[in-house]
Amino acid sequence: SGVTTYSALKKVEFAFDSPIVIFGAGGLGLMALSLLKAMGSRGAIVVDIDAKKREAAERAGALATVDGGAADALEQLTKKAGEPILAVIDLVGNAKTTQLGFDCLTKGGKLVIVGLFGGGAPWALPLIPIKAITIQGSYVGNLRETQELLDLVRAKKIAAIPVTPMPLGKANEALANLKEGRQIGRAILTP
Repeated sequence: SGVTTYSALKKVEFAFDSPIVIFGAGGLGLMALSLLKAMGSRGAIVVDIDAKKREAAERAGALATVDGGAADALEQLTKKAGEPILAVIDLVGNAKTTQLGFDCLTKGGKLVIVGLFGGGAPWALPLIPIKAITIQGSYVGNLRETQELLDLVRAKKIAAIPVTPMPLGKANEALANLKEGRQIGRAILTP
């Protein structure tokens, strides 16, 4: 989760002086919040449909949180940002999150899609050039980014994300929690 989020964050460094928007407050989202602080960013507004995950994001230092399923989610994002939104990182990657991420961006903004949930691109193609939006994928990271991340970890205190140890015998329960979006942070199976 470290190098995956670090690589995505590097793609939006140009926007670190303003709030960025992160979709997903699971293990990747919480890691992204921790790394943002260490990288000198102003911070992020986190969007998630799960209230417990939004609470975890707030405890991890999110500037604000928004329920992505709310009818007025776009208005909430705009209001909570208080300025044009230049960058969105979508750690979910479904049609609803990418649509909301696209819609909240200002002209010239950048949408980085990391999540692999699936679906199709929901926006009208003419809006891409009209808004001058950049859409970029990000998958894991590379060796240089891994080294930079390790240097950052050595130089600064990176807050740990929540970890729930579970006995190996509860592997099916852990997978069900993950599949149903109930897992906060990471689950570690122990013998």
